[in-house]
Amino acid sequence: MGGLAREIHHNHAAAGRVMLRYLFLSIMLVLAGSAMAHEVRPGYVEMIEVEPELYSVSWKQPVRENVDSVIGLGLRLVLPPNCEHRGQSKMVRRSGALIEQFSLHCKGGLEGQMLGMDGLQRTITDVFVRLTAVTGETRNYRLTAEQPAIVVGGGGADLQSYFMLGVEHLLTGYDHILFVIGLSLLATSLHRILWMVTAFTLAHSITLALSVLGILRLPSAPVEAVIALSILFVAVEIMLREEHRSYIARTSPQLIAFAFGLVHGFGFAGVLVDIGMPRGETAWALALFNIGLEVGQIMIVVAVLAVVALARRFLSPARRHAGLAATSLVMGGVASYWVITRASAIVSPLL
Repeated sequence: MGGLAREIHHNHAAAGRVMLRYLFLSIMLVLAGSAMAHEVRPGYVEMIEVEPELYSVSWKQPVRENVDSVIGLGLRLVLPPNCEHRGQSKMVRRSGALIEQFSLHCKGGLEGQMLGMDGLQRTITDVFVRLTAVTGETRNYRLTAEQPAIVVGGGGADLQSYFMLGVEHLLTGYDHILFVIGLSLLATSLHRILWMVTAFTLAHSITLALSVLGILRLPSAPVEAVIALSILFVAVEIMLREEHRSYIARTSPQLIAFAFGLVHGFGFAGVLVDIGMPRGETAWALALFNIGLEVGQIMIVVAVLAVVALARRFLSPARRHAGLAATSLVMGGVASYWVITRASAIVSPLL
C-alpha cells in the first residue's frame, strides 16, 4: 500500500510539472507575441446634423503605428443607400489614428436607416458612433465584431457599454497586462499584492478622472513611452533575488505601483478622450469604465496567483527562480522593444 501511494503521488507531481510547463510555455508565447502588438483603441464616428438631411461626419479609424509605417485595420464605414458624399473628403493623420472628415447628404435623414462597419469582424476593436440631430438630441451606439451594424433609432447604447469597454481595454492592452503581471510577481506575499493592486488602482483612477474631465492631460506618445519603461523597471526587479532588489522594491513596492499607476491612468484615459462621454452621464460612464478596468485587472492577478500556487506545489525553489528569471527576461525584452519604438516615434518628427 505504501509503494502504491508513493507511485500515485509521484505520478500526480509529474502531471503537475507537465501542466506547469504548458502554462509557462503559453505565457511565454503570449508575451513574445505581444512584442509586435499594441492595444488598439476603439474607432469613433461622429455625425452632426448641421441642417436637415445634411451631416458633418468625422470618422476616426485606429491604426497600428510602427517607426516607418502606419498599418490600417481595414475598416470601412458602410453608409445607408439614401446617403451621398458632398464635396471632397479631408484626411488627417494623428498619433494612433487616421481621421477622415466629409459632408454627407441623406435624403429623408438617418432615422430607421442601417449604419455599419465593414471589416470589424477581423479586429479586436470596437467602434463608437455618436449621432447628433439638428435639434441637439444625441444618441450613442457601439459597433462590435458580433454586431457590426445598427439601425438608427431608439435610445442607442446604454452605459453598460462603458463597463465592457473598460474590461476589454485592460485585457487587450498588452502593456497594461504586462505591468499587472509584473506587480503580481514582484510581491512576496498576498498582503503585499493587495497593497500594490490597491495603490495601482487608486493612482490610475485619479489621473483617469483628471484626464477625461479635461483638468489635466498629457500627450499620448510620452505617456506610452513611460508605460513601457515601467514594465522594464519591474522586469529588472523581478529578475533579481529579493535581497538584491532596490530599496523601494524591497520595502515599499506599493509606491512603485502608485507612481507608475499615475502614468497608466493617462494611458487608460486615451480611449475615453477619443470617444467622448455621454452628455449628462459623465460620472456614471467614467465609474463604469473604471470598474471594468478593475475587473480585467483582477482577472489577470487571479491567473498569475494560480500559476504561482501551482509552481510552489510542484516545482523546487531553484526551478521556480529559473522560471521567474525567464519570465522577466521575456518581459524585459518586450518592454525594451516598446521603449525603443515609442521613443523613436517621439524623436523622429523632430529630426
